[in-house]
Amino acid sequence: MTMLIGNRKSLAVGLEPLEPSWERRFRPECAAWARFSLWIDGENICRNLLDGSDSVRDGVNVPLAPIADWLVRSWTFLEFEERPKCFPLHFSVRDTINRWGDAPAPDELSEDDWFDAREHWWSRHFLSAGADGAYLPNLSLIRGDDRLFMEWAPTALAGSSAPRFLSAEGRHVVGWTEGEEILAQFVSYVARWLRDSEVADAYPWACQEDPLREVGPTLSEKLQAYTGIAADALLERTDSDDDADLCDKLGLSGGGTDPGGSVVTQVLRDLPPGISDTVWEQVWRLGDETRTVTGFVEELRSLAFDAMRPASGPETSGYLAARGLRSRVGLKGQPIGFVEEQLEEFGIRLIDSGAECTQERMLAGSRRGCGAVAIINRTPRTSTPWGKRFEAIRALGHLLMDPYREDTLGVASTAFAQPWARRRAGAFTAEFLLPSETLQEEAHSLDSYAETGRFEFLLDRYGVGARTAAYHLWNHGFLSSARIRDDLIDQFSSGR
Repeated sequence: MTMLIGNRKSLAVGLEPLEPSWERRFRPECAAWARFSLWIDGENICRNLLDGSDSVRDGVNVPLAPIADWLVRSWTFLEFEERPKCFPLHFSVRDTINRWGDAPAPDELSEDDWFDAREHWWSRHFLSAGADGAYLPNLSLIRGDDRLFMEWAPTALAGSSAPRFLSAEGRHVVGWTEGEEILAQFVSYVARWLRDSEVADAYPWACQEDPLREVGPTLSEKLQAYTGIAADALLERTDSDDDADLCDKLGLSGGGTDPGGSVVTQVLRDLPPGISDTVWEQVWRLGDETRTVTGFVEELRSLAFDAMRPASGPETSGYLAARGLRSRVGLKGQPIGFVEEQLEEFGIRLIDSGAECTQERMLAGSRRGCGAVAIINRTPRTSTPWGKRFEAIRALGHLLMDPYREDTLGVASTAFAQPWARRRAGAFTAEFLLPSETLQEEAHSLDSYAETGRFEFLLDRYGVGARTAAYHLWNHGFLSSARIRDDLIDQFSSGR
């Protein structure tokens, strides 16, 4: 009889206990065998065919203990490591791994260290790393704030007995709390099975009732996983004497139970390795400013969240939130004038830091019930009027759409920021500055905006750059080909 942990429509683990007839050579194999199925978004991604058979199997026959052991060993990173330390996380996790494999090592790392960093990150976020010789689907698990992102794809498995998984590639998101509960129940079930079979000594966690929640990483381990910064470096940078002092200086409450529970640590998560003194100054400035400002219009967050409900992806979420906000403040199709005045109307303090940075274009943060702050730094992109406008409105998008953690929110605009939030805020910005409703009303025909005079008029009227305008037109079907989009960017980006 199959046991189901979770809900097939979102995330569930199916287990049909087995009594193996084959030889079991190691203690971890002596118990807890089952036909394992994994349901995500209503689909069983473990459905498979064996070579030479036309009979579809609903799962794979595996020992469960190695899977549970991988979850326990990886849990600190699954719970707190939301991106690789030294490589940008792309929207597709598999794409991240592939790009990382093709990328040259940075100057500060040897080729071996670069390879090891990639392998270590893979081993903590891909289910197949816990296979221990069994055949499992190619599934990745990544936390992003209050959500668990899952991605899977077919893969060619070696061996004559290897199954061919039938599920096509896919992605799905569940709430982090829901995902954590299902995985914790699975590990608890396996631990109980091992105890009942008197082989609990095979794994140190098997004697615990709730192994995942009893992992108990230290504050230093949590912070290093979350920010990518070594614990001793954080202690030195903050001039902290101990963990309590470190929590206080980072703005963490509750003894640092959640390392993402402060404006500062959330910003650090989004920054590239090797943070400069100049950027650190702006990080501390943001933390201080968000403690003193007031007047952020919190109800706009409720409006944005309500507008995003029908969306199935980050881009659509951003478009819907921007349209909802434009409608709420009566902008209709009008261009945004001075973004400083618009943000001030929403209770957001906009600061032009003048700080010279390489890629840290914007930092933003807020505290529930207080105020919000956006800091624009000087980079090649923000040295242009349209680049600065874009980053200011991107900050607005994050402040409206990103979730609070411990009543705080922090974000940085860099290549290392969370890809889902970055895409959502980017789509919000393009739509808020260049409303598609007006584009639709004024479109004469397909590609009419590609006419030189009309495209230039859009750039000037709405105060956007060529890349923003060209991609926004392409994404909304106003351009007939990617070639036309790219031609517009090549033709106008030097001046825009």
